[in-house]
Amino acid sequence: MTRHQPEAERRAQIMRAARSLFVECGFLNTRMEDVAKRAQLSKGAVYFYFGSKRELFHALVDEEHANTVKFLEDAANDPRSGPEKLIDVGTRYLDYFAGLKSPPRFFMIMSEMAIRDEEIRARVNQIHEHFVSEVAKLIQEGVDSGAFRSLDSVAVAMMLKAFIDGLAGQAAVGIRPDVSRLSTDGVRLILEGLLQMERGEGS
Repeated sequence: MTRHQPEAERRAQIMRAARSLFVECGFLNTRMEDVAKRAQLSKGAVYFYFGSKRELFHALVDEEHANTVKFLEDAANDPRSGPEKLIDVGTRYLDYFAGLKSPPRFFMIMSEMAIRDEEIRARVNQIHEHFVSEVAKLIQEGVDSGAFRSLDSVAVAMMLKAFIDGLAGQAAVGIRPDVSRLSTDGVRLILEGLLQMERGEGS
């Protein structure tokens, strides 16, 4: 039934099967033959696309990152002002976590394995640094334009990344974000800490 699938679809089929098994059974308890069975493929077919269970896990980590960093990459090419772009990015993250068909539990498995496994921890940390770097660029652009007050853009990026990780963690246990509240006063709280104050304001 799956013999004539395009390679991209076959690869996605394997990754879906692996993701569900890693969430259900954990990385250590999942075997490649289990992935093959869940994907309704031969074990050889799975090894054709992924040389090892670790390689498959890393592919899922990269996919998890790609799904969320795209919002920041889009913002880099957005001609609007820093505050407008930041509001848009924040809203897109809220909509993303609120609109997921199932809780993003692989995020929790990824974090758990980063504690247990040095190689996976290094990859997760690399992804974290990339994410912080992209957010910092967005913040620094606002600072350079005068829209945001002078501040440490990396420190702000690290704090915003912590907020996003918190949303992911909550979504993983079934707590969906209240978009209507967080996209108004929640985003406003962040922006008011970033925006350049008029002279005399706050004195």
